[in-house]
Amino acid sequence: MNPDKQWRIDNAQHLRAVRLKLQPYRQPSEAWDHDHCAGCWAKFAEFEGADIHHEGYATCSDYPKGARYEWVCATCFIDLQWTAGD
Repeated sequence: MNPDKQWRIDNAQHLRAVRLKLQPYRQPSEAWDHDHCAGCWAKFAEFEGADIHHEGYATCSDYPKGARYEWVCATCFIDLQWTAGD
């Protein structure tokens, strides 16, 4: 296993069998304005800035903590070989 991929797999292991869907990032509340990729810790937000992601793969409504609670960037999604949900 490529060491660059392994640490991301280790970080996101809890999402292995979870259904994810590609969608735009929307902040959940005024007080919660960003999230991070479960694999590499990249930042998701609506605001502009260096290395800010505006869309990614998020958990769906069947996830115990709810839809859009966990996020995965496109790079980690591909490297981890996950399949998006509907």
